[in-house]
Parts: sequence; C-alpha cells; structure tokens
Amino acid sequence: MAHISPPSIGQPLDDAHHFRQPEPHEQRSVLAVLLTGRDQPQQPAIDHFMRFAEQQELSLDGLWAAYDGQTPVYSSLIIPGAGKTAVLFTSPLTSASLLPLATNLVKNVLANQSPEQTRLVQVLLEPMHRREQTMLERAGFSKLAALIYMRRSCLSAQLDDQAGLESYIECEGRTLKRIVWSEENRQHFAGAIEMSYLDTLDCPNLVGVRHIEDIIAGHMAVGRFEADLWSAYYADDEPAAVLLLNPLIDRPELELVYLGLAPAFREKRLATRLMQQAIATARARHDTGIHLAVDQLNTPAVKLYKGLGFRATGRKTAMICVLK
Repeated sequence: MAHISPPSIGQPLDDAHHFRQPEPHEQRSVLAVLLTGRDQPQQPAIDHFMRFAEQQELSLDGLWAAYDGQTPVYSSLIIPGAGKTAVLFTSPLTSASLLPLATNLVKNVLANQSPEQTRLVQVLLEPMHRREQTMLERAGFSKLAALIYMRRSCLSAQLDDQAGLESYIECEGRTLKRIVWSEENRQHFAGAIEMSYLDTLDCPNLVGVRHIEDIIAGHMAVGRFEADLWSAYYADDEPAAVLLLNPLIDRPELELVYLGLAPAFREKRLATRLMQQAIATARARHDTGIHLAVDQLNTPAVKLYKGLGFRATGRKTAMICVLK
C-alpha cells in the first residue's frame, strides 16, 4: 500500500477549509453532514442515529469534519472494533468538487489511527456510489469484494430429518469429529480457519492481513457470541472445516459468520451437509432465518447458498485499508 501523507491536523486544506474533531455543541451538525450531506442538525435522522449508537454502545469519539469557516461541509466517523478492525463511515459525496476535501479528511483520519490498536479499516458502499469509491481509492483503500447479502427463512417444514449440529459427520469414508468452541479448543479453531484460507475464493485479498487471534476476536464480535454454535471439524488430527454461527442481537435469527473448508474436503458435499445442519439448528432454536454475506466471485459458495434456498437481499462493495 502506498504511504499516506496527509496534511497536519488543523492545517488548512486550501484558503477556506480546515478539518478537526467537532466540539460537543457541534456534534449534531457534523452528524447531519455525515448522514445526509447537509448541515441541518434538527433532522429526525440525527436522533435515530444517536439512539442507535447509544443502544449499540458505539463511540462517537472518532467523528471528524472538514469545515468551511465554522460550517461543516464533509465528515467521517471511524468506529474501532474487535480484532483490530475499524469501520469507517463517510458523508455522501454530493458534488465532485468535494473529492479533494474528502480525500484529505479520510487520509487524516487514517493517519491518526494507532496500528497497534487498528490494523484494518473497512468501508461498505452501495454499488452505485462510484464517486465515493474513487475518493476512498485516492485515500489509500482498495476494493476487497462485491458482497451479496443473502437470507433464508427457517420457518418452512423442510429438513425435519436433520438433527442440528451433529457430533460426527461422514465424508467420503472419513469420520469428522465436531469440536465445540472453548478456550481449551482455541487452537483447533485457529488451525481449521487457517487451513480453510488455502486457495480460498472468499475475499482472498484478506488472507495474511490479520493475525489469527484478531480474526477470531472479530468473528466473536458479530452479533451475539454463543460457544455451542461454533464448530470445528477434524478427521483425526487433520482440520477439515469450520462453521461459525452467531445469533443476531435485535431479532431471533442467526448469522453465518464464517464457513470454511480445508482444500482436501472441498467438492465433497461437506459444505452442503454443514449448511443443512445450520438450518436445522436454527429451526430447533425457533430462529426465523439465517443471514450471510458472500463474495460475488465465490461462485461455488453462491451456487451452494442458492441451492439451499437463500435469496439475495442486498449488495455492497467492500473497501479496505491496511494500516502500516
């Protein structure tokens, strides 16, 4: 990644503009610009966002703005998360003239992150937001993937013969043992996840970017972690697969956090068996559905999910920046 050299904090970007973190009394105006692109602090959307941030315990300490005099004209919010990963939100780019200003502001935000605390910064964009993608690329981001968001209802009467997450699975004459998450089994999960990354088609540009402990911490932070929904599968001492499910926080549904197979166990219908068990588990828990996100270019996975009744609910472009 190219070295990022932003202007110094508070240094004017040109004769009219400068950037800084807002004072408490300016916060609503900056949030209005972040959410809508306009300095209209009385908008109801601000109250909705602030309530959401409070409920989710999201800090607003990472709020920054570019000012024209005392008026915020562009803003961003960076929220650190588990596993040394942060999420960046930026204002809508309502005009191409804002590109240089937005680029410099984002560069400044990135330069003010501690690599010891944040290793990876990610942004999710609507696919049609090409101007925002251009800005992020100029600021040091690269495209990770075009993501397809999918959901399957678990209310139908299908798969009643499935018993949920079984202790053993037969895979072409080999018996795979299910290992449930515990601190004692952490290395089994680390080994299964790392093996599944070999020649993966699922966001391959992420491989090698983060330490395995940061990856596990990030997966645990999705939704609500429950140890008995995390499974690693081994054939004797050989890692075969890993299936990580987390309940959503706000409704009775599950999220497929990660499904990965070691190369030797691919194309053997093992992924299908594991997903059938995941669906049966959701039904047994009285969850109403399962959500997931998949790399559009991972055609075997997309075909698998469609074949199991998952339907697309949205699309996003994922952008990442690795801090050095």
